[in-house]
Amino acid sequence: MKEAFRKLDPARQAEILNAALNEFANYGYKDASTNRIVKDAGMSKGMLYYYFENKEDVYYTCTEYTLKKVQEELLDWDLPRQGFIERSAAIAERKHAYYEKHPEISMFLSHVYLEDTVPEKYRELQQKLVTEGYKAAYADIDYSYFREDIDHETLMKLIMWTFDGYSKYIEDDSTRSAGDFEKYFEEFEVYLDAMKKLYYKEEYQ
Repeated sequence: MKEAFRKLDPARQAEILNAALNEFANYGYKDASTNRIVKDAGMSKGMLYYYFENKEDVYYTCTEYTLKKVQEELLDWDLPRQGFIERSAAIAERKHAYYEKHPEISMFLSHVYLEDTVPEKYRELQQKLVTEGYKAAYADIDYSYFREDIDHETLMKLIMWTFDGYSKYIEDDSTRSAGDFEKYFEEFEVYLDAMKKLYYKEEYQ
């Protein structure tokens, strides 16, 4: 981005970037149109190039913006020492609530991860955030909760696959409507109790 964009009011910056985020998420990096971006952002094409060098510069700024927002608002963990299942549940609930509130960020980051026309350097930026965020999110886990007759790495993989599967179920549920995530996580309590019985020592079930 150019210095002119840095000097803009943060609210106006967010309006422009949200227009760009929606465009890239809906049309992909290759087919995104700067004409639609400026229309949705309520500005001229000339102003876009006053703020950015080109479409790739807009994309790079969107990538930095979304990763910074996720880092500050989602990955700033302050969780108590707890078992792996409890921590995974807290992370999943927080992620779903955040992406429900900011769907444009969720869609854009999914696009970065999945779209093969996106330059590799942007996927590398995202992967770095994911790696650092995972380490922070799963710091200070009490692994003594786990039963001892199965390798802990195996147990963690089984638990994560369960969470991933349930997340996919939420996303694919045709009856889902906005604000339903609390209902889903209340329902998931049954599965959390079942996992504790399967993977934890009896005193931690």
